Parts: sequence; structure tokens; C-alpha cells
Amino acid sequence: MSRRWRFRIPAAVDAGGARLLHFAGCAGSGPAYWFVFRTQAPGQMTVDRGHEFELRNETAINVAGLLKGTTGEARSYRMTLDRFPLGEGLVALDVTGHVRLTRLREAVIARVEVEGVVPLECARCLRVYDQAFETSFAEEYRQTVDLRTGVDLEPSGAEDDDTARIDENHELDLGEVLRQEILVSLPMRPDCGAGCPGPDALLGEREEPPAPDNRFAALANLLNDDEPGDEPAEPDRTT
Repeated sequence: MSRRWRFRIPAAVDAGGARLLHFAGCAGSGPAYWFVFRTQAPGQMTVDRGHEFELRNETAINVAGLLKGTTGEARSYRMTLDRFPLGEGLVALDVTGHVRLTRLREAVIARVEVEGVVPLECARCLRVYDQAFETSFAEEYRQTVDLRTGVDLEPSGAEDDDTARIDENHELDLGEVLRQEILVSLPMRPDCGAGCPGPDALLGEREEPPAPDNRFAALANLLNDDEPGDEPAEPDRTT
């Protein structure tokens, strides 16, 4: 009995932006059995956790599935970034938070809440300490390509060079906006807190001044008594 296996290409895209591979197999003239396998879209590190996706060490999200939905449809993600460079020698560590994407007419609005720590140098003692931060923001990402036709979309009059956009691969990247928001949340003058030892930490423990040498005390007294300009006393001539 001959066996025959069939694949259906191209794969569809689900609501989370991942590809669905439809696979069918049949033996002879028997009924076909369809199996659906969920494969990850390239460049997106997400794991489906029920109704919330996990975004680990990645800030780009494929929103093709969301753009196929109706206006008002939303997707939720839990974000975890072990290390997130901020530029200027700074890096955010252990960043965790939540991302919620909502479908608009020709855009997606991202609402982000994160917290973490950034190693900073204290302005008082110059020691490095972990500065905790938390920030939240909302950013609108405009479509640049129509999902169904592939035609470039004309920018609206309100857009400028700073407008966040969904790229031609239907991905939005939270990275740049997140980086700016974390930097703004950091203190202008870093301070490691109430336990800061202050500038004395730069010098170490202060040493007591050395005790004076008493052997030179008598000589110092003689020098003080015999200062230049003193006139010698006149001898007594009354006798």
C-alpha cells in the first residue's frame, strides 16, 4: 500500500506573528489527517503562555497577525531583558515588565511598563552602585506597508522623522523608545543613598597628624625670643 505525504505552502500567520505549518498525510485512498505545527517567526524570541506571550532578550515584535485583526484587538507580552545597552557606557540589567499592543486603523499603539537596575557611579563617593528604575510609556507605531497588498503607505501629515514605524517585515521595535525612556528616568546626579560615605571614601580613613617632637621645643622658644630687629638691652650705668 502506497503512502503519500503532502505539505501546504505558504504557511499562514497566527495572531502572535508566528507561522503555522499545515501538514497532511494519508495512506492510499484513506482519509487525510491534518496536523498544525506552530513555528517561530524569524528574529522574534516569544513563547506563547496562554493569552500572554513571553518576549525574552528581544525588543522587536512581529505584528502581522495583529494587523490582520480588527481595530481594537490587543496582544499582551511579558518582557524580560537580561542586559539592555543604553549607550554612553551604560547598560540596564534584569529588565522586566509588560507590553500591551493594541490595533488601530493604520497603526499599533504599544503600552510598556518596565523596571530594572542600571549600574551608576555615585557623584559623592564615586563608587558604582545599582540604581533602580521604573518607567512606563505609550508609543504609536505607524504602518509603512499594507499587509494584504504589499503597497507602501503614504505618510500622514502629522508624521515626521521621529515617528515610530512598523517596518516592511511588519515588525515594530521597542528598543529605541525604551532606551530613551530608561535614560530619562535615571537621576541627573546619581547618589548611592543614605549610607554613602561621602568624599572621605576617596581618601580612605583620615590619619591623625603626627605629634610634635618635644626635643625641638626649647630651640623653638630660643628662636622666638631672639627674633631679628630686637635691640639689646642698655647696661645699667647708675652704679
